[in-house]
Amino acid sequence: MHDNREPLKGVERIIITGKMDNWRFIEAKKRHAVAAHLYQRIFEGFILPGYREIKVSLDEFKAGYDKFLGIDVFLNFQNGMSLTLQEKFLFTRFKTVTVEYYNDPRKKEKGDWFEMRAQLYFVGYDRIKAYSFQDWILLNWPAVVMETQKRKIAWQILGNKRDSAKANFKYTKFSGFTDLCIVAQSDKPEPGKLQLQRTLGF
Repeated sequence: MHDNREPLKGVERIIITGKMDNWRFIEAKKRHAVAAHLYQRIFEGFILPGYREIKVSLDEFKAGYDKFLGIDVFLNFQNGMSLTLQEKFLFTRFKTVTVEYYNDPRKKEKGDWFEMRAQLYFVGYDRIKAYSFQDWILLNWPAVVMETQKRKIAWQILGNKRDSAKANFKYTKFSGFTDLCIVAQSDKPEPGKLQLQRTLGF
């Protein structure tokens, strides 16, 4: 997915150029820049400088990274390695992490809970439409998978009540994650190198 014709940027986002009129896509796009700035801040001193958007067609999107692997963003590090990230921007009063469970529960069409291959998972809340995040959390997804398997995270299931979407989702509170899972969080001190070393092994 990287464009080898240009030098890598620290934060590279996949942008769909086809018509995406779902309100979630529209609202998410308005917050791309602030999210990219936050990632740069969290990984300051580790990732390359800069931000760019990699445009793909709707067909490429359906056949590629986000739909089947759950990848929205690449974080490119100074050592030449990369991490992949999925992000979710929410606007409700809750303070939970939600993950799509079944796209269609009746047909058992698997969602991100089963299919996601991103290494990091970001959830940010903009409840007051300030185009910033009042609460957010960045998770080490492999650690979440392992802690869930060990029954250290209590997930619940809920259907989508906002619109006509068929999907249901798993959710748990920010406070429900063990320290091993949390890379950075809005109501905790800035992560700094020590915390990143503990959670990601840097």
